[in-house]
Amino acid sequence: MRLRSILNHVNVSGNLRFLLGKGRYRYTVLPSPTSIRLLELLPASKNDADDLTCRLKSFELHDAPPFHALSYTWGSPLVQVSKSLAKSGDSYSTSCGPQVTRSFRRHPIICDGQIIKVTSNLRDALNMLASRVATPDPLNGPMYYWIDALCINQSNVEERNAQVTMMGKIFAAAESVIVWLGKKDDFTLDAVTTVKRVAAIPEEEWGDISYTSFYDSTTDFGQRRPDLSYYNWLGFVAFINRAWFKRAWIVQEIALAKKATIVCGNKVLSWDELSHTMSFLRATKWYHHLRTEKLKHVKVLQKSPGIYKRILQAKLEIGVGPIYVNAVRLRVAAAMISGHLESNKLLSLRILLEIHRFSQSTDPRDKIYAFLGLADKSIEPFQTQSKSLIPNYNRSVQQVYSDVARALLISNGTLSTLEQVQDPSRTKIPDLPSWVPDYSIQLKPYPLRLRGPTVWTASDKRTWRPNILTLENGLLDVQGFRLDCVHRTALVLDESKDPSAMWASYVKLALSLTLPYPNPTRKSHEPSRVELLWRTLCTDTYNKVSPAPPDTGTLFIDYVLNLQIRHRLMPWSRNEEFQPHFSPLSESIYPEWGSLFALEPDSTKYSLKSYKDRLMTVIENTFNGTYSPVELSQLQHDFDQGGGKQRRLFSTQSNFLGTGPRSLKVGDEVWILNGGPVPYILRPQSNGNYRLIGEAFVYGVMHGEALTMRLQEQQISIE
Repeated sequence: MRLRSILNHVNVSGNLRFLLGKGRYRYTVLPSPTSIRLLELLPASKNDADDLTCRLKSFELHDAPPFHALSYTWGSPLVQVSKSLAKSGDSYSTSCGPQVTRSFRRHPIICDGQIIKVTSNLRDALNMLASRVATPDPLNGPMYYWIDALCINQSNVEERNAQVTMMGKIFAAAESVIVWLGKKDDFTLDAVTTVKRVAAIPEEEWGDISYTSFYDSTTDFGQRRPDLSYYNWLGFVAFINRAWFKRAWIVQEIALAKKATIVCGNKVLSWDELSHTMSFLRATKWYHHLRTEKLKHVKVLQKSPGIYKRILQAKLEIGVGPIYVNAVRLRVAAAMISGHLESNKLLSLRILLEIHRFSQSTDPRDKIYAFLGLADKSIEPFQTQSKSLIPNYNRSVQQVYSDVARALLISNGTLSTLEQVQDPSRTKIPDLPSWVPDYSIQLKPYPLRLRGPTVWTASDKRTWRPNILTLENGLLDVQGFRLDCVHRTALVLDESKDPSAMWASYVKLALSLTLPYPNPTRKSHEPSRVELLWRTLCTDTYNKVSPAPPDTGTLFIDYVLNLQIRHRLMPWSRNEEFQPHFSPLSESIYPEWGSLFALEPDSTKYSLKSYKDRLMTVIENTFNGTYSPVELSQLQHDFDQGGGKQRRLFSTQSNFLGTGPRSLKVGDEVWILNGGPVPYILRPQSNGNYRLIGEAFVYGVMHGEALTMRLQEQQISIE
């Protein structure tokens, strides 16, 4: 039945029909652990001109003939808004798992007189190579190619382990890397036009291009005006959101390539052209503008026809993927001395895993294995934990992720690796210990370490004493101090349809605080409720300065004024959902700012009188055209990173105020753990152990202050 189904759905020649009856391709064993297979494409016979015909040959890597390596994606290569994808009759996989290697290998090709089935996108890539679409340079030369799905016996785990370990060397040895982005779509021409024109702008002219000139049609870019329309830029946004740019393996494949060529349908770009374009966007910060959430407000695009309208509705942006890939390639190029890679100039494994958490892989284990070949082997964890950092597809995803987390913890000697643990609600890999990061998903919320240059030292100089035996059994033994218990929590932004509800919960929580605020060291002034609120929401960091300057409090007053105006006007917005008769503002969701400011002394900038005076000033300046809330954008950014979107505001039984993972709840405990830079939210379990919920910012205890409270040190186990 399976064979009949294939024959019914795939157009095959008589030759293929005959071979399909003989079963699948049988690989011969590679002669040695350092051997590789190379694919040679052969001219099709006259009778079966549409057949893809090839053969596989074995070589020692060091003695292999010149070859090209193919970089592609196993599933659908197209951005989801592509009209071509909707029209296509092909079954492109959108799966994320090993099943894609079986379920979507439905297109047969002839190899050594036998049949190998390949995915739709690989079939398209092979057709491209066979047609020499990229000739004369760089594809016109040796006819050998290294393609993972064909050159590795994917069903032989031991061979797969050995070949994946060698992949860095294979891509470095290739004459070039050919990037197959897939068939062209409606946006390809716009994208290629954009890359070609931006790549022509000399780097020395970038400094003359301002951030806001993106919207200025008169910008001449020195002597190299790209003359690009917003439609060209939208096409580029769609292009850069193709699936290939999100693959974990491309970082190594591009970073180690002698040269790389990008092929999309019948269009060809050099990697240097795309690299120049990404560097330009990074230098000018224009990538901030290339977000559909911003572009949809451009007048000329508001009545965009057809496909462009679909892009604007798709919430696309220039992700960090292409920027990071380009940065790692430049880093590797700088580490290449006389053809030899100087390991000590590469990035650490910890950093590589952190900055590429956004990337995707068919096999979740490859989110680790894809970066081993690029990491600096002269430093930890490779110096003491190298045995646990070798590709081994016999181990489960849970074992691989636990191996890496354990290696990083032990080699580092601190608990800083815990910052890489995602909010529990985002975890996808089942049965992971709570202290092990799920590397298969993007990291949210971001580690508190990234909030600015401040080095948090909540546990002061106390050190963590690891228990290797329990670690190997999935338990993380830690020592530390139970600071307090979560008593009240606020909403996060997406938990109510009305955005004012989140702020209403913030104000209620602030009103519930009893002053004076706990101050273990008594070295700082006594903060008011308003100051406690804004300093906690931004993790006491404004524009990467910590503690946040006192003037930030004045900005907060303006921020509240803008919030009140926005929340009062929202029911009369053009959105039907917010018409007065659909969504009236009720007292329960409207922030009681007046009550909060009324508790402040009249002599302070947070008093109700000062607030009303500032309101009148803002109204007056708004009418005369001198008021601009532009400075509030930085405060909004700091609130987003420190609170609202990813973290939950909470207070404790002893009156501490903090933010933690959105999954925290009443009854969770706040701990200061030895060797941990920040406090942690832990959830007690019925067996006496704990589960890690995530990092916490607790105002007043981020620099070792809690250790002066005479708390009792305890040893606990995190499962």
